[in-house]
Amino acid sequence: MVTIQDVMEQIEKGISLDSSTVDGLKYGNKEDQVTGIVVSFMASLDVIRKAVDLNANLLITHEGLFYQHHSNHLLEKNMSLIEQKKTIIEETNLAIYRNHDAIHRSDPDGITQGLIESLDWQQYVYENAPSHSILHIPNKTPVQIASYLKEKLGIENIRFVGNPYIKCEKIAVLVGYRGNGVNTIPLLDKVDLVIYGEGPEWETPEFVWDAIQQGASKGLIQLGHAESEDPGMKRLANQLQHTFPDVPVTFIPTASRFYII
Repeated sequence: MVTIQDVMEQIEKGISLDSSTVDGLKYGNKEDQVTGIVVSFMASLDVIRKAVDLNANLLITHEGLFYQHHSNHLLEKNMSLIEQKKTIIEETNLAIYRNHDAIHRSDPDGITQGLIESLDWQQYVYENAPSHSILHIPNKTPVQIASYLKEKLGIENIRFVGNPYIKCEKIAVLVGYRGNGVNTIPLLDKVDLVIYGEGPEWETPEFVWDAIQQGASKGLIQLGHAESEDPGMKRLANQLQHTFPDVPVTFIPTASRFYII
């Protein structure tokens, strides 16, 4: 018998989590037997309903249930739509476990590694750091790289800043909300292109814009937060299926919330 506690211990094995972590079992009983697992980037209502339809009783999600990284109980108590979502979750009897910090603290970072593997770029990695990986790839232009990213990740639109026809050999890959200036601007001293999920638009994009005005050959590609982290959660689902072969494990991808009008 596989319990929720067994799954949590497998995910957190070798990882140090302190009292500040956002990870943990948000709904459910850790001693319950697991009959099916769904893994997804977000515990959105459509994912919750799909998990129930699949007869899964454990949902593993990367981001928070109620729209913030850290819980804000005052907001949650005063928002009727949040209260309604809580009621829906409780009525499903679905256990929900958030796995954010543990997967990011694995070595290498499990989310970044998932993105790199989904792009078949493992052979190009020559530096792994907690917040990023640096790759040496055969010379490609940002236009060629963007086309490849869209094909491999199933992304319809990609945002880019810089000269789309520069030759890129060194690339920094970051996921999620790591596209802020503190993380990415120093990397642009040693790479041609940064690829990240999202970040403040007045920081790295403005740095690259000014760099281009000064004649530098730099660029950035913004994938979107979920688009950059979905592959890491899919990788986790595959690992769990291998570890617990008798438990059905399903990965549910995140559909883009944005469209062009």
